[in-house]
Amino acid sequence: AERKQSAWPGRPTERKPSQDPVPADVWGEDGEWEPDAAAEADGSLEEEAELGAEEAAEALSADPEEDPAPEEAPQEPDVADDFDPWKLTLAREDSFEPRCDDDELSEDFREEEYGGYQDDYDPIEDIDPDAAGEIAPELEENDEEKEPDETPHGREGDLTIDEIPEDHRGAVEGNLQLKRALSQDHGQDSGKKRRRLDGAAPALPPVENPVANRLVKQWRLDKDSATTFVLRMADEESVERLAKTRWAPNPTHPRSPAEQVYEQLTRLRERKGPPGGPLDCVGAFGHRFHLSAEQDEMLARLDHKTLRHVLREFDGEKPLPEVVSEAENGDLIDDTELAAPDKPGLFVLGRSQCLELIDPFGDALVLGDANLTFSVQLAEHRKSLHHAGRTLATTFEKYETLIERYPEIDATIKQLNELGAEVLHNVDCTRLAVDPRFQGMEEKFGAVYYNFPHAGVVSGFFDGHPFVRWRHINLMTLFFRALRGYVKPGGCVKVASNSGATGVRYSDIIGGAIASEFVHDETFPFLEWQLSRDLRSYGT
Repeated sequence: AERKQSAWPGRPTERKPSQDPVPADVWGEDGEWEPDAAAEADGSLEEEAELGAEEAAEALSADPEEDPAPEEAPQEPDVADDFDPWKLTLAREDSFEPRCDDDELSEDFREEEYGGYQDDYDPIEDIDPDAAGEIAPELEENDEEKEPDETPHGREGDLTIDEIPEDHRGAVEGNLQLKRALSQDHGQDSGKKRRRLDGAAPALPPVENPVANRLVKQWRLDKDSATTFVLRMADEESVERLAKTRWAPNPTHPRSPAEQVYEQLTRLRERKGPPGGPLDCVGAFGHRFHLSAEQDEMLARLDHKTLRHVLREFDGEKPLPEVVSEAENGDLIDDTELAAPDKPGLFVLGRSQCLELIDPFGDALVLGDANLTFSVQLAEHRKSLHHAGRTLATTFEKYETLIERYPEIDATIKQLNELGAEVLHNVDCTRLAVDPRFQGMEEKFGAVYYNFPHAGVVSGFFDGHPFVRWRHINLMTLFFRALRGYVKPGGCVKVASNSGATGVRYSDIIGGAIASEFVHDETFPFLEWQLSRDLRSYGT
């Protein structure tokens, strides 16, 4: 409302009450203030202001099409000096009609009055009346609320949800659920714009867990939105365990309290599972069924044939000694094709994993191999063992990207082709079901390899930050979910990683596998692996 000048006749010129002089007759002859005279002056001014307001209102309500007589100049209403015209303008804002059009204003006035607004709006173009009927249905369609898109958008050529076999649609549901979760409560307006329009950021929801609520108050972090978010997203069992440890974030630590709390919660959760260091097949089996140290020692002394029977048949319903006795006394296992059946089982199983003694007739799949040098080693290894199964090497990037990063990629692809391997580019390991190139490969892979998985770097955040680490967790969850329909029964999936990684942690790998009904067989040191010569620093 605080503009410079009226754009229509009859409006008083700008004058602020603070600029009006005080009438001289309210002061006495000796210079003293006389209240009676001041009150009388105020009353007269109020009467003049009321009169001026009525005349101004009549001027505003006059017919805008009625032109004044040409010989008479427009008369300004007799308004008192202390009359505030802005109150009148605001009071009539809903029914105000200007006395002249924009076209009648001078160019200088339009530039001065409206110049600052022209950049924010596009000029209005005239619409052909014949075309209005075609535009109207389009506008109505845009106004309607759109249904969530159930098509798994991704790479060019991906299958739609209807084209995916019914038994594989479950592998795509995780991607769709994640998409819906990220899309909810996110309109077209950005968060910054919403805060500007609303005047303030939305209030942070309270922590529902009373234990977590007590912790943030105890740590004096109830106003810390990041810490509150971490505790609100954590499961109640982990929060209760954290409360029992009497641990508290260190205010002098380089990392924020939220990052410290998230790391501590993660470590407490990992203590319930297997350790991140080397773990043989008996140790992994013992963690899965919560066996005692004595039972672990008994299994470690079994021969290869008996141990394989126990690992395959024991489900926790029968006592472990009874299952062991059945394997030792009965001829339950056909060991004609079993390597070294009478050798120590723990040693034989461990070496078979490290030496890549995989299914010779099953196909081998390598995912996310950046420069394909690991795939070359695997193809050479399988050729030396005269495996009949093929090797399928894939990269996440397109060929155009690879040729820029690795000038030797063409020579590597040629070498793989000579070894009988097949190379596919632009493959997303979490979306195999929608990739038409993987149709017909169901239950074909006896071994799958994924070296050093990573969901990508987010600028400004380190891998283990609580705001971005969910991406790494989802990568492993969706990866194993996508593999369920493509791995042969009894096949193996091998994921190479660092035990101290903060992005994709070892617990994310094991947790994602268990969630998709895979079994954790073993964790063996990287240096004992037959195919460990290709280091991570070179792109694997």
